[in-house]
Amino acid sequence: MTNPLIRKDVFIRNGEEFERIATGKEIAKDVGGFFKKTWSKSNYLFIFLVVLLIYIFSTIRYFNWSLFTNIFVSATTVGIVAIGMGLIILLGEIDLSVGSMFAMSIVLSILSYNYTILATGNTLLGFFVCLITSIASGLLLGLVNGFFIGILKMPSFIVTLATMLMYRSFAQYLGDVTRTASDSAVSGWVNGSILNMTGYGPNIGNYVRELGFLQVASITLPAILFILIGVLVWLMTKYTKFGRKIYAVGSNPKAASLVGIKTNLNKTLVFAIAGALVGISGFLHIATRGNVDTATTGSSYELYAIASVVLGGIAMSGGRGSIIGVIFGAAAFQGIDKIISALNLNPFLNDAIKGAILIIAILIQVLNFDKQKFAAFLQKFGLVFMPNKDLILEAEYKTKVEKLDAKYATLIKKSSKKLSDAELDNMISELLDQKEEILEKLKIKYSILIKKAKVEAQVHDRDQELKTQITKLKNEFENLRHYNTYSLKNKKKEVAPRLNLLYKYEKDIILEQTKQEKLLHENIISLQLLMGMKPEYVEELRNFINERTSEESVISKSNNHFDGLIKKYNENQDKLKAKLAETTSKYDSKLKVLEVSYDEKIASQEKIDAANEEVYVAKIEQITSKNKEKSEKLNAKNLAKEQKLALISKEKAEKEKADEIATKNLEERVKRIIKQKGNK
Repeated sequence: MTNPLIRKDVFIRNGEEFERIATGKEIAKDVGGFFKKTWSKSNYLFIFLVVLLIYIFSTIRYFNWSLFTNIFVSATTVGIVAIGMGLIILLGEIDLSVGSMFAMSIVLSILSYNYTILATGNTLLGFFVCLITSIASGLLLGLVNGFFIGILKMPSFIVTLATMLMYRSFAQYLGDVTRTASDSAVSGWVNGSILNMTGYGPNIGNYVRELGFLQVASITLPAILFILIGVLVWLMTKYTKFGRKIYAVGSNPKAASLVGIKTNLNKTLVFAIAGALVGISGFLHIATRGNVDTATTGSSYELYAIASVVLGGIAMSGGRGSIIGVIFGAAAFQGIDKIISALNLNPFLNDAIKGAILIIAILIQVLNFDKQKFAAFLQKFGLVFMPNKDLILEAEYKTKVEKLDAKYATLIKKSSKKLSDAELDNMISELLDQKEEILEKLKIKYSILIKKAKVEAQVHDRDQELKTQITKLKNEFENLRHYNTYSLKNKKKEVAPRLNLLYKYEKDIILEQTKQEKLLHENIISLQLLMGMKPEYVEELRNFINERTSEESVISKSNNHFDGLIKKYNENQDKLKAKLAETTSKYDSKLKVLEVSYDEKIASQEKIDAANEEVYVAKIEQITSKNKEKSEKLNAKNLAKEQKLALISKEKAEKEKADEIATKNLEERVKRIIKQKGNK
C-alpha cells in the first residue's frame, strides 16, 4: 500500500527521480478533492454526521451507545415509509397518501388479529394474519394509487391528495363501525378514536409485541429490519433491470418510453411496492405500540417521509439519488427532534427548525457554484479584470450610435407631418447639428474608454506573464528544497557515524539553498518592479485624452488622476527597491552567520570524532562488515539460485534429448517391423 503522504518527483536540473513528503497545499488539495467527490455522491452522510455531532455535543454529559442507536430506532416507521417515498420520487412522482395509508393498514391489521384471536385463540396464527394483512392492505392501497397514476395517467399530486382523504376517512369509519360491535374482544376500544390490539402487553405471549421489543446490541429488531429493508431496496435499484428502469423513467419518461420501457407499468409497480413498505411499517408500529389512533396516527408522515428523502440526497425532480441515503436522511430528521429535546427548546419550534433545514437541503441540491458565472458577475462591477473590454466597448458604442440614428430618424419623420418645407428644412438642420454634437461627445467618450481598456489589457497581459515567471521561480526553488532534503537524508546514512562529515555536507546543502532562496526573492522583487501601470502608459493616456478635449475642468481632473497614478507607481517602486536592498542585506548576513555556525560545528565535531576515532573506525568497520556479509549472502543466494536453475535446465535438456532418442529408436523399430512384414 502506497503512503498518501509521499510524492514522487523529478529534480529539474538533472532529471533524477526522488521521493518527498507532500506539502500542506497538496494534502489540502487531496482532502478537498476527496470531500468534493464524496459530497457529490454522498451528501446525505455529511448531513447525518453534522446532526449526529450536534446531538453528541448537546448530550455530551450522558451520551452513550443506546442514545446513538435510539436515533435509528425512532426513525424506523417513518424511515420505511420514506424508503417507499424515495422510490416514488425517483420516478419523478409524489405520494401524499402514505400517512393515511399507514393508519388504514394498521386498522385492518389490528381488526384481523383481534378476530383471529377471538375465533381461534392462537397468538402465533394471529401474528401471521396480522403481518400478511398489513402488507397486503398496504400493497392493495398502493396499487390503487398506481392504477390511477400509471394506467390512467392522472397527476400523482391530485390522485394521492384524494386518496389521502379517502384512506383516512375509511380508517375512521372502520374504527367507528367496529366500536359499535358488542364484543369488546373485537372492538378493543379504550377511548375516543384509539383501537387496541387484543392481549397486547408484557408476559402475555403476544408474538407481535415480542418482535417489537426484541433487541440485538441495544438495537430493536424493527430498527434492524428498517436498515435491512433499506439496503435490500438499494440493491434492487442499483443492480436490477427494474431498478435501472426506475431511474430511467424518473430522468426522462419520454426517452425511457422510446427505448421500450413500459413507464405506465413501472409506475404502477413502484406505487404498489411503496404501499407494501407502508404496510410493513404499519406492522412494526403495531409491534411497538399495540394500538392505533385512527384520527392522528400517520398524520404528517407524508411530509416527514419527503423530508427524509430530500435529506437523503434524492432530487425532487427525479432520476437522481440513492435509496441508501434515505436511511441516513430519516435518522438525521429524527435526530433533529432529539437535539431540540436535549437543548430544551420550545417544542413549538420543532417543525420550524425542520422546515428551515429542509429548505437548506433543497438549496444544496439545486444551487451549483459556477466559477465562470461568478467571475462574470464580479466583472460587471469592475472588481476583476474584464478581458476583451475594448471589443465590448466598441460594440456598445456602435449600438448607441445606431439607437441615436434611429431616434433622430423618428423625430425627423414625425416633424415632416406637421411643418412646412422651410420649417422642415430648419428643423432637420437643427436636429442633425444636435445629433452631430451628441455623436462627437459620444465618440470622444468611447475613444477614451476604448484606449484606456487597451492599455489596461496590455498592462494586464504583461503582469500575468511576470506572475507566471514568479510562479515558475517558486516551483523551481521548492523542487530544489525537496531534492536537498532527500539528498541530505541519503547522505546521512552514508557518512554515519562520522558527524563532522555530515555537518560538512549539511553546510554545503544549507548554504546552497540559502543562496538560491536569496536569488529567488531578488528575482521576484525584480519582476514585481516591472509590473503595474508604468509612467509612459500614463503619459500616453494623458496625451490621448488632452488631444480630444478642450474643457479645462476635464483636463484638470484628468491630470490630477494621472498624476496620482504616477505618484502611486513611484511610491510602489521605491518600496520595492528598498525591499530588494533589505532582502539582499538580510540574506548576506544570514549566509555569513550560517557559514560561521557550521564551521564551528564542524571544528567541534572533528575534535570529538578524532577523540573517538577508534570507536568510529570500529563502527564503520562493523557497518562495512555487515554490508559485506549481507552482500556475500545475497551473492551466495543468487549463485545457488543460478546453479539450481542451470541444473534444472541441464536436466530438462538431457530429458528432452533422451526423449528425442527414444522417439527416434521407436520410429526406426516400427519401420523395421513394417519392412519385415512386407518381405514375408
